[in-house]
Amino acid sequence: MTRGSTTPWLRAYGRGGTARVRLFCVPFAGGSSSMFRGWPALLPAHLAVDAVALPGREKRLAEPPIDRMDVLVDALVDALRPQLDLPYALFGYSFGAQVSFHLTHALRDAGLPGPLSLFVAASAGPSELCDVPGLNETDEELIAYMQALGGTSADVLDHPDLLDLMLPALRADLTAVAALPPYAVRPPLDTPIHAFSGEADPTSARPPLMAAWKRETTGTFTQTVLPGGHFFIDDTLSDLVLAIRHDLDRLSAEE
Repeated sequence: MTRGSTTPWLRAYGRGGTARVRLFCVPFAGGSSSMFRGWPALLPAHLAVDAVALPGREKRLAEPPIDRMDVLVDALVDALRPQLDLPYALFGYSFGAQVSFHLTHALRDAGLPGPLSLFVAASAGPSELCDVPGLNETDEELIAYMQALGGTSADVLDHPDLLDLMLPALRADLTAVAALPPYAVRPPLDTPIHAFSGEADPTSARPPLMAAWKRETTGTFTQTVLPGGHFFIDDTLSDLVLAIRHDLDRLSAEE
């Protein structure tokens, strides 16, 4: 079930009720807002799930995807600005973790309310980002890479037309991360950060590198390691969402 939204940048999932906290969610590279449609069933009605709907996919398929992080973040600041009437948190998966991090800084720079917490999954801390695999590979090699990580469903892999639709968004997302300027130390956030990693993740998001998120905040840092690889969310969604719920219940009670 979806709720109404006044911006194409957000898809509001939920069962109705009166929201007291918003959870803005950003998908992985090439992913779409629909990956979060099952989350409200795992959360109480007072936690609203607002998934970021990026250009170049689903209802925004006709729009060109954005391949620059600064352009993307600026657009999201404008989109979220009217939605910050409630306490909120940010969750990002892989590529989405980097977007959420830069978005949190941009919101702070704009003098807007900061999130209760920043939840990041399957992405190394910004100081530990490595070369982006797959960026300069052929379509076939990039598809094989994603298949090896387990991030592309069989329904998509078995249909070349669907792959053709997905690849431009995937490449744009990878480019946005690959083109980030070299890591520079800046005043850390005071936002609590909770990092989730897969114990068998073979990428640069393996648990030791995700521990580097601790450097990005003066607030509380928590790291949770879950069973699985890079896309551990496929098998541990309920555990992941439960941990987020517990954090938000505690943090919102402290407000």
